[in-house]
Amino acid sequence: MTPPFDSPVLYEGRNAVVASIQMPAAALFVTLTQHTAQVMASIKGPDRRYVYVNDGFLRRVGRPREDVLGATVDDLFPRDLARSYAQQDDRLVATGIALQDHLELIVRADGRLGWYVTSKALVTDADGRGVAVAALSVDLDTQLTSADAGLAAVVAAIRADVAQPWTVDRMAHVAGLSRSRFQRRCTATLGLPPTKLVQRLRIEHAVRLATTTTLSFGDIAAECGFYDQATFTRQFRSVLGLTPGAYRSRAPAGRGGPT
Repeated sequence: MTPPFDSPVLYEGRNAVVASIQMPAAALFVTLTQHTAQVMASIKGPDRRYVYVNDGFLRRVGRPREDVLGATVDDLFPRDLARSYAQQDDRLVATGIALQDHLELIVRADGRLGWYVTSKALVTDADGRGVAVAALSVDLDTQLTSADAGLAAVVAAIRADVAQPWTVDRMAHVAGLSRSRFQRRCTATLGLPPTKLVQRLRIEHAVRLATTTTLSFGDIAAECGFYDQATFTRQFRSVLGLTPGAYRSRAPAGRGGPT
């Protein structure tokens, strides 16, 4: 198997042992992220196999390093999620355009739902050629708690009463901010406007109901504050890439994770 870098990267069967990553960009990325618990960091080589994952990544997927290095997304994640992650990588390699602040709802290793903000970029060699994909995912709940108490209060309030008609004015009041300042803060911190925040939190609750109850999708739509089942299905699929039925059917088989 061809090593993904010119530096010594040793493969043992399906697994990989990274002896060193000498390319400056990759080495810097590893140095900055290796022991940072709040983020999940990874590098995949040209063959789309993981050649580096940090401690946060391993905690998130709940697997030892020897099972992850040398693996692909197909080895680690359910088929539908693996396909979407691979498509992100393919798009990045083909266009060179970095993926920035992509919001993903995933299930943590302990079974709790959480939003992660993922960014991906190409690692390039001295000639500017893309030779690897570096990915960084930040736990949004951790980011909220540490960065902005007002936004954290809004998220907690919506989660506690998700079916209510959450207007921008109501959210701004909870945050203790003016309407315009709240809109700017929400977009700057979370990468999405207040209306999209409400949508994401409703879908988060819908995922929980779909995977832990036998409620019909019509009942789930009503419980989560969607106008009707059709609207619910359309928005669910736009965010997660699956219909509610498909998500429910695959839920016991695996969990998502940093990509």
